[in-house]
Amino acid sequence: MIIPRPLTLLIIGFALAFAPPAPANLDLSLPDLGDPANQVLTPAEEREVGSRMMRELRREVSLLDDPALTGYLHDIGVRLAGHSELPTKSFEFFLIDDTRINAFAMPGGFIGLNTGVILESRRESELAAVLAHEMTHVSQRHLAMRLLAAEQASLRTMAMILAGVLIGTQNPQAGQAAAVSGMASAARSQLAYSRQHEREADNLGLSLLQRAGFDPTGMPDFFGRLLDATRYGASPPPFLSTHPVTENRIADSRQRAESMDASNTFENPEFALVRARLAALSAAGGREAVRRLEQWGDEGDAQTYGLAVALIRDGRPEDARNHLRQLLEGEEPRAAYYLSLADAELAAGDPDAALSALAEGLSLFPGNYALQARKVEALSAAGRHREAMEAAEDAVARHSWSEQLLELQARAADDAGEPAEAAIAMGRYYASRGELASALRQIEDVLASGAADGYQRSRAQALRDQWRDALQERRDRE
Repeated sequence: MIIPRPLTLLIIGFALAFAPPAPANLDLSLPDLGDPANQVLTPAEEREVGSRMMRELRREVSLLDDPALTGYLHDIGVRLAGHSELPTKSFEFFLIDDTRINAFAMPGGFIGLNTGVILESRRESELAAVLAHEMTHVSQRHLAMRLLAAEQASLRTMAMILAGVLIGTQNPQAGQAAAVSGMASAARSQLAYSRQHEREADNLGLSLLQRAGFDPTGMPDFFGRLLDATRYGASPPPFLSTHPVTENRIADSRQRAESMDASNTFENPEFALVRARLAALSAAGGREAVRRLEQWGDEGDAQTYGLAVALIRDGRPEDARNHLRQLLEGEEPRAAYYLSLADAELAAGDPDAALSALAEGLSLFPGNYALQARKVEALSAAGRHREAMEAAEDAVARHSWSEQLLELQARAADDAGEPAEAAIAMGRYYASRGELASALRQIEDVLASGAADGYQRSRAQALRDQWRDALQERRDRE
């Protein structure tokens, strides 16, 4: 589909700190947004742009696939989405392995968060505030209203330009290569969200926090700390480049937050463990991870847990076991303790002991995403491939949002000597990433193979029809 527009370029509120100055002959004035019917992309078009951007992002930026961290982020996102104006399935949340402070909403409800946001947050409500702010940009369609298509620009071109802008905030060299002919640099003067959109994201984000049971003061606390960090010449984090923060905005949001009823506030104690785990995993190496956690400012169980994760990285699983067993003897066992105990056993080369720890953890925390994902890996490590395939099927049924589980399911099925099941799972994996052509190739292999039984062929045919229709709709929109 071609979206006519007399301006030169589409833009969105992503930072492009490394872009060259815009050519002087381009008109970069803000558009008149008074007629959304003519100027705003449809939700299907937004989703298509976002899906294409995700494919570009995966090629150039390191996404974090640690199940404990991705599962935790998903849980917070779902908790917030349940109180938003859009259904939960309208959002997808992912972590970028980058300790700089940045977060962004992509067209179609894709919400990205740098690991630096978690490390900078002092409590769960601050982390939730960043997500709520980005989710409000999506629910209010601020992204669509800031997507300005160049004349004759297709959805594919939009996605490429936007991906170049976004990737440039994470990987400058890759971002420059991904931007189409330097076109993204023309958006430099209009990258930030408008004041009106930011005020709306503040106000509605605060309400979303309160409804979801988070402390609304987490928003002014987090933004205020970011602003304070730049007062003495420090380079502002990428987040402030796309979400300009002023003292007046922070004061307004604090006044509003403090007037709200926060009696239903609940802070998940897992937050401290997640933050400590991330501190250990984001260190340059095992020795640096141990040093960092030994000097960790937050003493107590979180520090002990983070140190155990660091010791596993440092090749000292027995020392990690000692710390984790100490934690498990405490009053409140956590799923994270069982996960890391299993990691320690796997690092020591004992998958059976790892499976024992995971079984105990799942008896207390049934359906826990991270424990289920690690169980599949531990069964595979133990050579119990058919059990691994069955465990993966159960995990996928509970956590259908997870690309990582679909990939684990495909590998387990292949190891179990079930090529048709492996191809179906791999097809679903590609489809979840928006790579429909690759997904269809997997399904065609199933239908062309004599190894598939009647049930597998029936499932494959249904998926083929579904993905063919989706691919045709995508082509029609282009």
